[in-house]
Amino acid sequence: DPGADWVLYKLDGGLDHLLLDEVQDTSPEQWEIAHRLTQEFFAGEGARDEARTVFAVGDRKQSIFSFQGADVAGFEKARARLSERVQASGRKWIDTGLNVSFRSTSPVLALVDAVFADPEAAAGVVLPGETLIHRADRAGHAGRVELWPLAEAPPPEPPVPWSATSSNQRATSALQVLADDLAVWIRDQVSGGTHLPSKNRPLRPGDVMVLVRHRDALPAALTRALKSLGVPVAGLDRMVLTEQPAIQDLMALGDALLLPEDDLTFACVLTSPLGGLDDNDLMALAIGRTGSLWRALRDHHAETPARARAWSLFSALLSRVDYVSPHTLFAEILGVHDGRARLLARLGAEAVEPIDELLNAALRYTTSHPPSLQGFLHWMRRSGAEIKREADATGDQVRILTVHGAKGLQAPLVVLPDTTSMPKDNDELLWADEPDTGLQVPIWVPRREFHTDATASIRDEARRRRREEYNRLLYVALTRAEDRLVVCGWKPNHAVNDGCWYSLIARGFARLSDASDGEFVRLESEQAVPPDEEAFVKPKATEDEMPAFLTVAPPLEPARPMPLAPSRPEGVEFGPVPASASPLLRVEQGLDRFQRGLLIHSLLQHLPALPEVEWPSTARRFLSRAVHGLPAGQVDEITDEVLAILYHADLRPLFGPNSRAEVPLTGIVGNVVVGGLVDRLAVLPDRVLLADFKTNRRPPATAEETPVAYLRQMASYRAVLRTIFPDHIISCALIWTREARVTVLPDSLLMDHDLVNSGERA
Repeated sequence: DPGADWVLYKLDGGLDHLLLDEVQDTSPEQWEIAHRLTQEFFAGEGARDEARTVFAVGDRKQSIFSFQGADVAGFEKARARLSERVQASGRKWIDTGLNVSFRSTSPVLALVDAVFADPEAAAGVVLPGETLIHRADRAGHAGRVELWPLAEAPPPEPPVPWSATSSNQRATSALQVLADDLAVWIRDQVSGGTHLPSKNRPLRPGDVMVLVRHRDALPAALTRALKSLGVPVAGLDRMVLTEQPAIQDLMALGDALLLPEDDLTFACVLTSPLGGLDDNDLMALAIGRTGSLWRALRDHHAETPARARAWSLFSALLSRVDYVSPHTLFAEILGVHDGRARLLARLGAEAVEPIDELLNAALRYTTSHPPSLQGFLHWMRRSGAEIKREADATGDQVRILTVHGAKGLQAPLVVLPDTTSMPKDNDELLWADEPDTGLQVPIWVPRREFHTDATASIRDEARRRRREEYNRLLYVALTRAEDRLVVCGWKPNHAVNDGCWYSLIARGFARLSDASDGEFVRLESEQAVPPDEEAFVKPKATEDEMPAFLTVAPPLEPARPMPLAPSRPEGVEFGPVPASASPLLRVEQGLDRFQRGLLIHSLLQHLPALPEVEWPSTARRFLSRAVHGLPAGQVDEITDEVLAILYHADLRPLFGPNSRAEVPLTGIVGNVVVGGLVDRLAVLPDRVLLADFKTNRRPPATAEETPVAYLRQMASYRAVLRTIFPDHIISCALIWTREARVTVLPDSLLMDHDLVNSGERA
């Protein structure tokens, strides 16, 4: 293993300076890498004159990531080892402590120093013989720290003898009391009435950060309470995807599509935002049914609009579930069937991110698995997928974070509500160092009486490390506050531990010259320097201020405009068109009917470009070519038919000098986009003539017998030309090239099929 030499070789031997940041969270293995990379830094004189340096920044008081390998003891050993190497080489060693805080105000720092003056709190935070003293760079700015009394559960109401209860009796816990009271207090603080003196502006929701130790019941209860009061809240910084209500509703719909006979799951779907039924609708449908719930909905869905909508959704998806991928299915649920709008209208904008993550997960699943809905749902439930929110990009919302997640963040107002719980002791599985290899080996002690002196010593050492990190976690939590800090909690069922955060902070308050307002204890300072004026920046839209269009089903997109092709039979839904002759069917004398129509079409297109006197001779010369194989009789017959059209009294201008062939025509009539290619067009001073060639079709006996599809197409062209030439008369004709006949379409006939009058798409 070349180790550090290979790294130095790849760097071309050019490593002169090493910067290590957040070294309190560095594991022993990472420290060993740093030592090897710098082993030549202080080994003697180098080939270059420039001094090589190591710059390391870290605060042992903030080492809280032991579960990721951080080791405070390793931090101290690494510093001592690096100091010894530097001083042994005769180089300069500078060990500087930083006790100036650029974040917090004086009251916050005074409380921090007072809390960790207690030896029990200082364990693991302050080295023996040292005293923790902070100096505030923001001296003179207004600040406040408060200690609230612990919330208690209200006494349960005594039951009334000899009376039947009409509803379930609800027991309110102390945790819920704290969440409700804290939510009301935060609402009052961010409603505009509380001023932030240091910034000379009102306190906003984005200025509040609530720090907890675990993602347990308290964050969920506080989030619900804040939302019920209309306070914008970002929710937890990390969430399990399958635990989100929107995802649970979507996955329940997937389960119901796989097994409609599962009545419980189907009932959950019906009462979800996707189903749209309330409890009364569900009871009316479910009670007294003879079969499964989904069959009852099928048989009785026409009785109420809500049931009709639910059945329309479920039946449409049931016909698709076996034929599309999970991503396509959920995309249709959220888009075509308005699922996204329904979920957001009920659950709020916090459902946006989980919904998008579900679609992303469906895409990832199909890249490595068969596109099975059952497989995808099983994969989702087994994956334990999580969503991590960027806590500093939540907009103007109250943030609820774990202390670990708040590392590196700060807020003008920080609230610590989870202060009475203690670190859990997991003494069943212990880890001990193996003397020969240095590796850690597990030792399982299932019960207390199985402990020996050796395992008890290992257990006590593990408890000491957990307690010290518990104290460092408190230090990090307290120092996240910029201006104000509120400490509160709820009274547990047992006695409050003297070593919990609340007790340590209460003893810290007792060391200060504090003021009390009843049971509330506070320490504050007034604004004595000019405030830090902030340039007003409009905060990002919060979850509770999401655009209204997100909760409304999107309008149906208009059908893609299709260009009309009058030379081909379209619009069969408007009636039959004349049958086309088979190109394999031949007539006497060797000319097939399809070829005859093409020859006539070509002559009608190109002859008008020549002088009129040359039309007969050019037509005969073209038809007499050997490639066409026409006998002399048919040459004369087709020539006479074409000339009869060209000399037609109503169509002479259409083939005159100012006429054009194959004219692209596009326009908007009403809400319809019309596009096509007109075979012949002539614009005269007072009227516009247009004609369309019908190749290989039998002409009708009269204009009234013209197929409706052709009438609608010509009426569409007529409507477009009327918008271009509003003062002209528009005359339309169909030229049947198979028999060289002309059908002039009267205005009265086309009027019945006009796009504007009919209101339909051509």
